[in-house]
Amino acid sequence: MKAIGFNQPGSVSNIEVLKIPAPEKLQDGEVRLKFISGSLNHLDVWVIKGLPHIKYQFPHIAGSDFCGKVIESRSKKFKVGDRVLVYPGGNAGMDTRTHLPENLRDDYLIRGENCHGVFREELVEPEKYLFKAPEHLSDEQAGALPLAFLTAYQMVAEKGFSPERDDPGKVEPVLVHASGSGVSQAILELLLSFGFKKIAATSRQPEKLEIWEKRSVKGFISGPNLESDLKNWVGRERFGLIFDHVGEAYFEMNIRLLRKGGKFITCGSTSGFKAPLDLRHLFFRQLQLLGSTMGSLQLFKKMVNWVAEKKIAPFVSHTFPFDNPKAAYELMESGRQNGKIVLIAK
Repeated sequence: MKAIGFNQPGSVSNIEVLKIPAPEKLQDGEVRLKFISGSLNHLDVWVIKGLPHIKYQFPHIAGSDFCGKVIESRSKKFKVGDRVLVYPGGNAGMDTRTHLPENLRDDYLIRGENCHGVFREELVEPEKYLFKAPEHLSDEQAGALPLAFLTAYQMVAEKGFSPERDDPGKVEPVLVHASGSGVSQAILELLLSFGFKKIAATSRQPEKLEIWEKRSVKGFISGPNLESDLKNWVGRERFGLIFDHVGEAYFEMNIRLLRKGGKFITCGSTSGFKAPLDLRHLFFRQLQLLGSTMGSLQLFKKMVNWVAEKKIAPFVSHTFPFDNPKAAYELMESGRQNGKIVLIAK
């Protein structure tokens, strides 16, 4: 059967359609899925360019996001014809600390990164990793949901504030950087769905802010005046929450923009990894600096249920046929997209 992957890291031009063996027969509790759609994440570009901590097994199968149709089932939870999403993480079974969430164990796996991914025509999965796709989503939108929205949900609803206990009005204002990325767009969608009203978003490209300004999010162009523009808008109050994956380029500014007790939450560092920190800001102003990677299986379930309840949908920027992954990877590397890039079955 066909799969998308590569035999050598170094460049996105190395991505190709591969021939791999079809999955084995099902065991009890397993389901066979046919690929419908799946989206790229910036992680896919990092992986194919080469990450030093990954022990690649070639050919390396790419992809974290998978929406599929059940074509065979030995599960009591899923029947043939169901449209399901696959949890984009997992565990290797070596860390016995099962009281910890999956993504806090040492053997945590991110599909398509430190283990083989899901971009393949057929996939066999245990039922515990599967969830019915929200009915209001198109096939393309469903394939864009898993990794970006799971990452965003943990950042917003677990590390940012508690939907059960906290009043968004007491946490605001909120700042979200890089509003054209899949994760940032998911963060903005979730903030709006939780009732946040005073939200600022940044982007280097004005057109990536337009969709949010129509929804009462204040847009700011990333440039030499960004910090002063944000300070003028937010005033002495400063920000209670800042969500970022730009990293080094914005870090010191972000610290200055936080109010006392404010939270800085990051899931990446596209501009660089090394950021100086004056520790006096940290303890005198009682700031909270939080890292976030993916989310647990239970959190994935909560996210899917919340998306279904609130009828939230990812933005899909471009779609490409499964057989043309190179064009999709080149677009992702360029950063020209405004939303998710989705591969679709013919």
